[in-house]
Amino acid sequence: MNENGSDRHILFKTKLFYMLMSAFFIVFTVLTTVVFLTAFRIQNIEVENCKYSYEENIIKSSGIKTGIHMYAIDKEKIKTAIMSDNPYVYEVRITRKNSKTLCITLSEDEPKFYISSGGKYLVLSDELRVLAEYENENEATALSAAPILLPKVKSASLGKTLVFEEDTEEDGKECIKLLSVLSESDISSSITSADFSERFDIRITYKDKYEIRLGSPQNFAEKIALVSDTVKFLEDPVNGYSTAKGIIHASVNGETSFEATGAIS
Repeated sequence: MNENGSDRHILFKTKLFYMLMSAFFIVFTVLTTVVFLTAFRIQNIEVENCKYSYEENIIKSSGIKTGIHMYAIDKEKIKTAIMSDNPYVYEVRITRKNSKTLCITLSEDEPKFYISSGGKYLVLSDELRVLAEYENENEATALSAAPILLPKVKSASLGKTLVFEEDTEEDGKECIKLLSVLSESDISSSITSADFSERFDIRITYKDKYEIRLGSPQNFAEKIALVSDTVKFLEDPVNGYSTAKGIIHASVNGETSFEATGAIS
């Protein structure tokens, strides 16, 4: 009898243990589900690295509504919508800052150049993507964008790369490659105008001080590197040319020369 009673007691304790564990698991699961469904609701949206776009436009473009669950949003769809509506933006990163705050981090193109086309002034990136359009030229120059002459343009759309006429299409593509090289150079931030309209007579202006004549696109990277060194030499007061304005001839591979045309007043 004692052995049978002991076995029943052990069996009862075992059943009780499993019942309590099951109950605990059910309660834990319910509580976890409730917390998950209620805690991760978006209450705040923060936008970072928003230099040229408008924060309110970014949030509006995202289509995110407060109260929606963090894990219910389609990040890829949101990224596409933001980049489609905001031409400066070329990349979007979406992260959860905390259980209530979503962070949208932008990567924006810098306004580098502008052209006149169709009665408007189009602001361009260094890859000739259209970032903005204005009726007034002053609005383009206010962004520190430099005027640029290009091969004949066929069409231009916000957020898209310029489309060139059929007879200048290859020249246009080459311009993009050359401007990419220029944007990586030491003189890039001080370019005040550029002329890439003639393939064998490329010219850029540095600080409205030096007209740089580069000739053809051949060995363009080497020419720009040599021009950068020449500019450093000319602007160093020790060398006696820092107040001089003029022309830097750089069309011959491997050499530059400076032709003074005046002095800074």
